[in-house]
Amino acid sequence: MTHFGDGDVPTELDWCGFDGVGYIGRIRKDTAGPTKGKWQWAASYPRGLRDARETPNTGFVDTARIATQLVEEFWDRQLAKMKAQQGTDNP
Repeated sequence: MTHFGDGDVPTELDWCGFDGVGYIGRIRKDTAGPTKGKWQWAASYPRGLRDARETPNTGFVDTARIATQLVEEFWDRQLAKMKAQQGTDNP
């Protein structure tokens, strides 16, 4: 995972992930409200993915490690779907 916002003051509470130059998702620790202390994960979809987009692509968990794992696993599944779609389009 890569820290969010190069111009921002660094914290350990908000991170974005990249696969090469592609944005794969974000994790952040909630510091207030009913989910205080939980880590939110939010995964992105590859640009070439059509249809069959998996949901949910966000949620709350207890640790940054689990949130990171969920973003990475979600991205890998979506990337595999996209590659399968491209394979069926290009015999």
